[in-house]
Amino acid sequence: MYHEKTNEKEWETWMDNLIVEDAIKKENIPFYQHSEFENIKLISRNVYEASFKTSRKNIALKCVSLNDKFTLDNLIIEIKKHRKLEIHDSILKLYGITQQENTNNYMVIFEYANNGSLRQYLKTNFPKLDWNAKLNLAEQIANILMHLHSNDIIYGRLNSENILINNGNIKLNVFGMTKTVSDSLRFLTNTFGSIQYMDPQYLELFNVTGKKSSDIFGLGIILWEISSGNPPFEMEFSSNIDLLNNIAKGKRDMAISGTSQKYEEIYTDCWNHNGNSRPDISQVVKNLSEIIISDAKVEFETPQLRPYNVTDEIITVQLEKSKKSKPDPPFVYASAEAVMFIQDLFEFFIDIPAKQILEMQPTIIKNYIREHKKNSTKILYEMIRYQSHYWFTSLIGFFYQHGIGTVVDNQLAFKFFNLAAANEIIDTKNSSSNLSISKFYNINKEMGNIYLAHMYLDGIGIEKDLKKGFQIYSKAADVGSHIALNCMAFCYQNGFGVQKCDKKALELYLKSAKKGNILAQSNFGWCYENGIGITIDQCKGFQCYIRSARAGNINAMYNVGCCYYCGIGVGKYERESLRWYLKAAEKGYSMAQYYSGECYEMGYEIGRDEVKAFEWYKKAAENDHTDSQYRLGKCFYDGYGTKKDIINAIHWLNKAKENGNIYANELLEEITSNVM
Repeated sequence: MYHEKTNEKEWETWMDNLIVEDAIKKENIPFYQHSEFENIKLISRNVYEASFKTSRKNIALKCVSLNDKFTLDNLIIEIKKHRKLEIHDSILKLYGITQQENTNNYMVIFEYANNGSLRQYLKTNFPKLDWNAKLNLAEQIANILMHLHSNDIIYGRLNSENILINNGNIKLNVFGMTKTVSDSLRFLTNTFGSIQYMDPQYLELFNVTGKKSSDIFGLGIILWEISSGNPPFEMEFSSNIDLLNNIAKGKRDMAISGTSQKYEEIYTDCWNHNGNSRPDISQVVKNLSEIIISDAKVEFETPQLRPYNVTDEIITVQLEKSKKSKPDPPFVYASAEAVMFIQDLFEFFIDIPAKQILEMQPTIIKNYIREHKKNSTKILYEMIRYQSHYWFTSLIGFFYQHGIGTVVDNQLAFKFFNLAAANEIIDTKNSSSNLSISKFYNINKEMGNIYLAHMYLDGIGIEKDLKKGFQIYSKAADVGSHIALNCMAFCYQNGFGVQKCDKKALELYLKSAKKGNILAQSNFGWCYENGIGITIDQCKGFQCYIRSARAGNINAMYNVGCCYYCGIGVGKYERESLRWYLKAAEKGYSMAQYYSGECYEMGYEIGRDEVKAFEWYKKAAENDHTDSQYRLGKCFYDGYGTKKDIINAIHWLNKAKENGNIYANELLEEITSNVM
């Protein structure tokens, strides 16, 4: 019976593939075998970089899901539409289709943009761009938008992440992103992308469908971004909801000092609150072309908060300096205030891995910076510009890995962690610095090794290599790192880079915990609770959790809440469960925020509180917790704990849908059908 079902499924798959291939051939769409490509690597969600084996030409592969004839028909329609538009040089070229081997997944083959997105390009090259270069980018984007609008096409998602750069020239990806002017309300439910670029009229009138003037609004934001080098509204609002409300009320970014007056007038006209008062695209193109060279000679000033371009020249710091018996004093060009804060931040940073799980570490650093009312972009800039920045390269790498003060750049993060790990451990006894020279070097090296091993383990910024990751942990542990001991235990527990051995994992967790590692203490409790390398003893597991939680481990606080909620190793007590959930939630732990919201929604022993349930779902949703994004969207749709708000409902449900929540998709369909 099993073999019959298997054969039947294989037959259906074969037939489905045959239908797809026939449809593709009928439309004269080039089809390539997946074996024709090499050096395939993931560069973003559902997008891969690769190259043709024969020509060595780099291309991009975008995964598409073909579940039924409807989606196949849509694919063909999108390709036909793309062919009509790609006669413009700035449209990303589509080369054909391929199918992943041994799967039912198809991939569309595109031209490869070697400079990444406009956002990434500005981050990397902004200090080198003069006014002529910026004006050239602006004119290219305006011209391509005019090409779309002349074909009655609305882009709808114009933002600096969707605009690509190849050899310094604009390339716009229009596949699957454009809509015709006649499209219905469904356009709105699928258009919520980056809020900063969103037409404020969407936020006021739910019956507004896609309009060309909405593209003009997004263009205005893009033009400002080119002038500043920074993403719009960067770090200005604590939540997306605050940002939505402020955009709807007319909030815009300030002009950058040194901006050409005519250029400023162009983008402010584009982002006019009233869509009917915005210029059409042909007028924008004309106005940009009239900015003459004499005006353009007034160059844009680089914003104060813009971090330096970190190039290989900076990465390959003279490591000989780190080998001197008397290294240069750190922060030689910094203000006393900057020195003090960065030293304090580094002290705080190096203490985190012994207390908190990886998931929580970036949140804790961001909260620390926010609580001290500092700007993370400026902090990164200050750290990099110091002559002795190689003293805390592990912290700089952490900023790049988690997009703190910049966009995420795993390659740069890897380079900085590697630079930290390469420093020799030194022994300097005489220092008047608050943070001793030996601590700068030795702990920076330890942190570099730990985070470098993490990247090898997860394949982030480098090809995944479990054995390499384990080896780095092992070497760090050999020179006394209890953080590395805890990481080695995790590897033994899961068989990462070493043969799985629960008893060895338990031994190393205990050894690390005895050295003061409270994260290892919590992990030791997990072993007791689940019988990993030892007989199950839930009471001892709970005791380990609560000791770790009282010492500050946020994940342990959450685990204590779970124990009280389920009665694991302690009596079932829902009120005490909520108390511990709230402790972790207030520290920014998204799972605890979600369960805090659920406790208030369900009531249990504490009574229901719709407003508090909504507030905790909101915080968890903003921390990218998928189920909370769905719950928050539903709250807005139902008016639960807040005012009924269809726009915000669609925004959060779209977020949840993108992250794989199936219920969000169902509710979006319901909203669309009810309104239409």
